[in-house]
Amino acid sequence: MNIFRQGSAIIVMLLLFGCAMSAFYYASVDIAEYFKDTSRDYIFKINILPFILFFVIGGFLTFVSYRKKKRKKMNFTKTLWVPDEFEEKDEREQQITARACRSAYISMLYAFPLITVLLLFYPFISNVVPYYPIIVFTLLPLTQIMTYIISWQKNYK
Repeated sequence: MNIFRQGSAIIVMLLLFGCAMSAFYYASVDIAEYFKDTSRDYIFKINILPFILFFVIGGFLTFVSYRKKKRKKMNFTKTLWVPDEFEEKDEREQQITARACRSAYISMLYAFPLITVLLLFYPFISNVVPYYPIIVFTLLPLTQIMTYIISWQKNYK
């Protein structure tokens, strides 16, 4: 189990999702402006590159993960819904996974208040970075995944 590779793939997908949602934010602002002024020529503009990258890379990673799990003769539901990180081979890996999950859970106790405080800065930077809440909320799963990976690596050695 290469936890670092799997965690890196999840982090890349979360970052691409954050970029796609930032592009969608600008489109939703354009849609709101269109309803205020319907004489405009277009409803909205959107940069579709983040969406395309998200779906192409996500589809590829899903296909690779599905093929790997299919070779292990896992049932269909488990293949699609159980993350690769929870494929323990023995009791030691189950214990390492349990410790890593505990660490990730505890990290949320510290990350959530910190991220809530970061949201207090939104009124001051909303003109510069209007999609700031998207960035801040993306930090929650990133914190959890990075804590899980670091704890897993530390306990595996």
